[in-house]
Amino acid sequence: MAPALSVRGLHVLIDPGRVPTSRLDRFLGDIAEAGARVVQVRVKGDTDADGLAYTERAVVRVRALGLVSIVNDRVDWALTAGADGVHLGQDDTPLAEARRGAPDLILGASAGTRAELDAVLRGGADYVGIGPVYATPSKADAGPRLTPAGLRTLVAWLEDQPNPPPAIAIGGILPTNAAAVWRTGVAGLAVIQAVSGAPDPKAAVRALLESRSDVGAGSDGRY
Repeated sequence: MAPALSVRGLHVLIDPGRVPTSRLDRFLGDIAEAGARVVQVRVKGDTDADGLAYTERAVVRVRALGLVSIVNDRVDWALTAGADGVHLGQDDTPLAEARRGAPDLILGASAGTRAELDAVLRGGADYVGIGPVYATPSKADAGPRLTPAGLRTLVAWLEDQPNPPPAIAIGGILPTNAAAVWRTGVAGLAVIQAVSGAPDPKAAVRALLESRSDVGAGSDGRY
């Protein structure tokens, strides 16, 4: 990972359904102003041409705003669009293969069990998305919900490993339950519906970030 970039803090996932191209620029400007740090572009079901076009436009705007741009699932799109990184699920390109093909990208990976975390560590991920914490309608094949207690157990195990990557919690996180997630010691939160589906995305970002005040987080998400 480029040393100047940090994936700590709030990740906002966007897609053409929730944030169409017509409102993309304003949406990204609003969440940047409110304090989001990372934008993950998550395109499912579109044709390659449409999906890549959306990804490229989003990445250009994200980088202009000084945020970190991550593309979900597609190493090729991340490279073509000039994104900072790629996030890979359990069924996507293996981490070692992605590292060989894209050595300069930030590599994020999903995990929901200790075995998956161990595989992510062996693969050399730069950060790990752990979840789902709560039930989520955004990912039909998500595993069983961890709950904050289960998340805390995985985060504690991860932090006991040598040079652990930052843990980013994901899955059903809302302003109303985010404080309990911050208390587990994660370095950040990743959200979809809570911001991309909110009537006021700027207010939603602020509420998610303000929820960590109960646990003494610093401005960069560190504890």
